[in-house]
Amino acid sequence: MPPPGLRALALWGLGRLLRFRVSGASMVPTLSDGDYVLVDPSRRAEAGAVVLARHPYRSGLRLVKRVARIEGDGRLFLSGDQPVESTDSRHFGALAPGCVLGVVVARMRG
Repeated sequence: MPPPGLRALALWGLGRLLRFRVSGASMVPTLSDGDYVLVDPSRRAEAGAVVLARHPYRSGLRLVKRVARIEGDGRLFLSGDQPVESTDSRHFGALAPGCVLGVVVARMRG
């Protein structure tokens, strides 16, 4: 995951990218607890992308996970890069595309 370039920082400053703080170790080594990510809500998720998504059962909880695969109906299976630390995504199965809030485009070390 690259650090933000000037373009990403400008887009964040203009409100076109979201900033989100990573909590937990499920995405190590790609992302660490305390890192910040910039998220592009206009980008469409593809297999292998890291995304910000709404938890399907816990209102207000956001997840940063990798898209493991996309089913034919568009539903996405998410997983953490550290399966032992990534417990949530194994329990809720595939997500509707509307649960994905955007694709992570840059990382800022926390």
